Amino acid sequence: MADQLSQDLASLKIDRSPKRRGRGLGLVVTLVILGGVGAVGYLVVYPRVVSALTTPELKTGEIALISPAQAQIQLTATGYVVAEITAKVAAKVPGRIAEIFVVEGQEIEKGAKVARLEDVDHKSALATARSRAAAARARVLIAKAQVAELKVSIDRDKPLAERGVIARAPVDDMEARIASLGASVKAAEAEANAMDAETRSLEVQLGSYLIVSPIAGTVVDKLVEVGEGVSPGFGTPGVVEVVDMQSLVVEVDVPENRLEQVEVGRPTEIVLDAYPKERFGGKVKEIGRRVNRAKATVPIKIAFEERPKQVLPEMAARVSFLSEDVGAAARKAPPKLVVPTTAVVQRAGADVVFTLDDERVRMLTVKVGGPFAGGRELETQLPVGTKVILEPPADLADGQKVKEKT
Repeated sequence: MADQLSQDLASLKIDRSPKRRGRGLGLVVTLVILGGVGAVGYLVVYPRVVSALTTPELKTGEIALISPAQAQIQLTATGYVVAEITAKVAAKVPGRIAEIFVVEGQEIEKGAKVARLEDVDHKSALATARSRAAAARARVLIAKAQVAELKVSIDRDKPLAERGVIARAPVDDMEARIASLGASVKAAEAEANAMDAETRSLEVQLGSYLIVSPIAGTVVDKLVEVGEGVSPGFGTPGVVEVVDMQSLVVEVDVPENRLEQVEVGRPTEIVLDAYPKERFGGKVKEIGRRVNRAKATVPIKIAFEERPKQVLPEMAARVSFLSEDVGAAARKAPPKLVVPTTAVVQRAGADVVFTLDDERVRMLTVKVGGPFAGGRELETQLPVGTKVILEPPADLADGQKVKEKT
C-alpha cells in the first residue's frame, strides 16, 4: 500500500526540463510545403496526366478551296463525266481481225472504216457463186439458141410438108421439141436468177466483213488486236469504242430529299478533279425518272455551257447547283483557301489552328482574313483537304493524341 502511494505522489511532480520549440515549427513548414506540392500537382500535373491517359474525341473539318461563285451554292453533288452518244463498234459476222484502220484518239466520221475481217474464204465462195451464175446464164443462151434453130427449121419445112413435098412427121416432132425447149429455157432462167441472187447475197455478206462506225466521234479504246477472233453476241463485245465528245455531260446523284432544289435549266458550276483550279459553267439538262432505292438518290445530268477540250469520259467531277448564274468573270476569279470559322482560336494573342495528322494535333500559327463562303479566308498556304480541329478545347496541347469524332 505504501509503494502505491509513493508512485502516485511521484506522478504529481512538475516537469521543469526545457521544451524544444523548433520541432513544432518544422512540422508546420513541412505541412505547408506538402500542401503546395499537392495543389500544384492537382492543378497542373493531374490534368495533363488525365489528358494523356484519356484520348479525347474531337470534331474535325477541312480546309477547302472555294471560288467566289460558290457563295451562290445551294447544293453540291459528285459524279462522273459520261457520254450520251457512244458505241462499241462490233462485227456483224464472226471472223478474225485482218486489219484495223484506226488508232486511239483518232476522230472519225460516221461510216468510216474501222477494221476488216479475214475474208479469203468468203471471197472464194463468192467467186464460185459468180461462176455458177455465169454457167446458168450460158445454159439459158444455149436453150434459146436451140429454140431459135428449131423455129428456122419449122419455118422452112412446114410449107413443104403442107404441099406434100416432105413428110409431116418431122415437122410435128420439131414443134413438140420447141415446147420442151421453151420449158428448158424457163428452167435455165430460173436457175440463173437463183445463182444471181446467191451472188448478191454473198456480196452483201462480204460487205459485213468490213466494219464501219455507226456514229461520228473519237476512238477512245481499241478492244481487240489483229489476229483475234470476234463474234456478234459472244466473246469480245466490239472492235473499238467510239465516243461523241460533243455529247459529254456530268452525271451526279442527288439525294431524294434535296430534289426540290434542282430544276431543268438551273445554273451550275462544274469542277473536275483533274483540274481543281478551273471552273466550268453548266446547266441542268435532265432529271432522271428513276430513284435508286438503295441510296435514295436521283440521277441528274449536267450539260457544259462550253465543253472544255481537256474533259474526258469517266473523269470525276463536283457539281455545285447555284441559286443564280454568276457569269464567266466570277467563275474565272481565283479560288480562295477557306478554313472553318470554329477552327481558328487565340493562343498567346495569335490566331492558330490545330491540324490533325496521324491521330496527333499540330498547333500552327496562321493568318486569316474576313468571312468567306461560310468560313474565314485563309491567307497562310496550307494543303487543300487538311483536317483541322473544330472548337478545340482550351487545354488542347501541341502533339497531343486525339480521336476524330465521326
